[in-house]
Amino acid sequence: MIAQELVMPAVPITVEAHVRDPERSPVEHATVYLALPRYGYQENKGQKIKAQTNKEGVAIVSGTAQQDYAVSVEKSGFYRTQGPHRGINDEKSFQEYAVGVQKIDLELRPVRNPILGIRKGVDREPLPSTDGPMSFDLEIGDWVAPHGKGRTADFIFELDGRFTSSRDYDQKFTLRFSRLQDGITVFKHPKNIGSALKWPYEAPLSGYESSRTWILKWSIKEGGRGTTIDLGGETNYLFRVRSEVDEKGNVVRALYGVVSGDFIPVGGNNEIGRNVSFTYALNPDWTRNLEFDPVKTASSPR
Repeated sequence: MIAQELVMPAVPITVEAHVRDPERSPVEHATVYLALPRYGYQENKGQKIKAQTNKEGVAIVSGTAQQDYAVSVEKSGFYRTQGPHRGINDEKSFQEYAVGVQKIDLELRPVRNPILGIRKGVDREPLPSTDGPMSFDLEIGDWVAPHGKGRTADFIFELDGRFTSSRDYDQKFTLRFSRLQDGITVFKHPKNIGSALKWPYEAPLSGYESSRTWILKWSIKEGGRGTTIDLGGETNYLFRVRSEVDEKGNVVRALYGVVSGDFIPVGGNNEIGRNVSFTYALNPDWTRNLEFDPVKTASSPR
């Protein structure tokens, strides 16, 4: 007997959204949206219902969902926030997300001092060498000579280990820095949920690591592959480069920035064995401001 897939019917959904700012104060007159992407027919499909928050920062919005729904909030003077996208595709999720009033907490982060920044996307670009370090200039957005037009070694990559083929390798991909006080630190954030400004307003003064290594393995004999790359998109980074210090070794100024998502060294070049992808934004004004404008600092591949 063939088991039949459970098809969830269209169900009424009521969301009680509690909107707060980072200090946990309620945000009044914010617009909460309930998106119903699969409910409706033809031109009515993909409905979006909205309601405004009261002085307690609460808005109640209702609609009819088919398989899933999503919640978001926005207000002038704040960065838009994407709330949870919830699927209703089995009995468990139905009981969890489609029964009773769904209370959801949302945070709106105020616009303070947005900057344009320098934003670049390196998209599956072949690593220029496997013989020694490969340096990348973040301000120019290119490899340092003799591999490109860059002049300053901000990121220094090294690839070590065995690469026999795209199905047989055991390698380490390492990021280092040219100055002692430069470094990188992990910043966890969900890929598609939360504020459009996911970064701290300012970069931290400490906590940077001088290097980071990713493991890349594939063995036909051992029956599989392994990697420490975060393909789920929650791993991001804050970094500091070109650090200048006083006579006591304290950083007096530097260039700060962010890497959106993980560094992705991937196969694809038969000679070298690796391409690399990463997207970054750099603040060129020598302050710790990381409030990159989400629209104006949109990523553009080199």
